[in-house]
Amino acid sequence: MAGQEFWFALASVDGVGPMRIKRLINRFGTIEAIFDAELSEIARVPLFNPLLAARILKARIRVAEFRRHIKWFKSRDIDILCTEDEDYPTQLKEISNAPPILCKKGNLPQMSDKAVAIVGTTSPTDLGILTTLELSTRLTQAGVTVVSGLAVGIDTSAHLGALSANGTTIGVVGSDLLSIHPSEKRELADQICENGVLFSEHPFTTQPTPANLVLRNRIISGLSIATIVVEENENGGAIRAAAFALEQDRLVFACNWENGSRLSEGPRKLIQQGAYPISPDQLDKVVDVLSDPDQLEKIQAAHLTGEQMDLF
Repeated sequence: MAGQEFWFALASVDGVGPMRIKRLINRFGTIEAIFDAELSEIARVPLFNPLLAARILKARIRVAEFRRHIKWFKSRDIDILCTEDEDYPTQLKEISNAPPILCKKGNLPQMSDKAVAIVGTTSPTDLGILTTLELSTRLTQAGVTVVSGLAVGIDTSAHLGALSANGTTIGVVGSDLLSIHPSEKRELADQICENGVLFSEHPFTTQPTPANLVLRNRIISGLSIATIVVEENENGGAIRAAAFALEQDRLVFACNWENGSRLSEGPRKLIQQGAYPISPDQLDKVVDVLSDPDQLEKIQAAHLTGEQMDLF
């Protein structure tokens, strides 16, 4: 547990997010050293001020309390991971605004680097649901872990497809892990934990506000080598997940629907912006690409240079 209580304490400070924590680590070297610093030293760090410094020092006196919190979570099968932990997901650690701590619940001993996010609207068409189920099932059968956000609609179908194939799936929530929303998703959450994990960046009681749901998308894409958008309107949440993926230099795929429905507008917009198009009736091709390490390495290398390979 060494060090975790200090990360927990820092995460409790209002106004101190991932970027500010990185500034503190760069200045003081270790998480413990931050809490040994003087108020004036912290206040002089870029992006800080005396008020934020005072809040950090106030959290210092509660370290023992946070240690008890960590033990309490452990008794409820929730692990607290900080970015220094070996079990913290490697791919997520690479993004610039990685959560300083992650709450984890489930039975996935080791995170696979071969994970793909499948996201989309909360009000999908029947065809969108069937496509998602088939895609997630095939990816799972090819050894890929499916990541999504435990929301109704496409997210739920992505998780269920993976579970139906006895594969692993990861759910990322925008609330704390003891407050699953909506409540009807508790059963699915329990199923995910049996052969996968749930992640949250919120150790304290937190509601899934629109802002929290948007921010959790960066974790979904950050855990994944690629993000696939099935159906979504032009400004839906899944489009934001794709935007995070692009910011993180990860691959983005989108279903290339031939119909003119409102839910095809989001994927069409992404394809116009450079996302790889997926034909819903040729899902085997994208599965082959994402499960072949050699082909995937070539695509990722081309992507980092701003090129787009002809995949299909």
